[in-house]
Amino acid sequence: MAGKGISVSRAKTIYKRQKDAPWDQSYVPGILATAKEAPSISYAYILTPQKLMDREVHLLATSELNAALIGLYHPAVVGLQEQRMLSPTSIPHPLWSHPNVDRSTLRHLMGTIEIAEHLGMFDELPTLWAPNPKQKGQRISIVYPWCGDLLWAIQQSDGNIRCINWNIKDKASAFNHKSSAAPSPSPISLLARYEIEAAYYASADIKTVSVANEHIDEHLSANLRQLFLHHGRKISVTEDLRQEVIDRYRSALKLEIPASDVIAYYAERNIFSVDDARTVFYQAIWNRDLRVDLFKPVLINIPMRPEKRDVLDVYQNWFDCDLCI
Repeated sequence: MAGKGISVSRAKTIYKRQKDAPWDQSYVPGILATAKEAPSISYAYILTPQKLMDREVHLLATSELNAALIGLYHPAVVGLQEQRMLSPTSIPHPLWSHPNVDRSTLRHLMGTIEIAEHLGMFDELPTLWAPNPKQKGQRISIVYPWCGDLLWAIQQSDGNIRCINWNIKDKASAFNHKSSAAPSPSPISLLARYEIEAAYYASADIKTVSVANEHIDEHLSANLRQLFLHHGRKISVTEDLRQEVIDRYRSALKLEIPASDVIAYYAERNIFSVDDARTVFYQAIWNRDLRVDLFKPVLINIPMRPEKRDVLDVYQNWFDCDLCI
């Protein structure tokens, strides 16, 4: 995703933020979801996911928000670097800075310059003129760094952590059609951009997936947004009591009873407030302790529907880190 315009100062900012990009709460994306930096043609969002230690996650479009919520819902996801810089020159593997990864198995990323030259697409890279640090008064041409969308760290079944890169657009056709709407001094082909980005990550054995928002179910998006609003809320109850309430929700699910009946039961007896009982409900679904149908509206006052399709199965290909060569 590109921010507003390109300049030497913006390039310096991106390099400063993305130097040795970490996977902890100190991570800063190359582009922020602010009025100053986010594209003016789309909405921007900031999330604070509990699994990312409540750090701010900056998303530059509704399509990124919908995709990010699916990733954050996935229990195997252990890290995210959004708006990560695609370095013009070679740098260490993105997981080099992860504390739980064996660095000896990691390959360096080739720079976008080398990748583009190899593909015969160097002219597609955005460039600008900057002062020559070695010669006062002279200017040199530099390649402006692109920023990707979502780079996930996913824990595999064998315990190893691998990356997968998501390139996100509204429509699947956007990954196949050329466009001149790009932030560079001259029009570039988005198709070339995607090819360079995929090859860039493939140089370090990282797969790139084209994610189209039109393939994300609307009810699922709405439900995940609602669940996320509650997923990190604190409630003052013991774990035993929380489990008791979840068990009652599970029974209500089997008996086709609305969640509101369970909420009323605890609220009328002053065991739980309505807000706390509702929060337990949403958190149980988010944590996959209560398996309801997320492809239908999840409403408090109507009988719950049991899960028919697991979200993780429906979007399994988006999390498959195996790179096809």
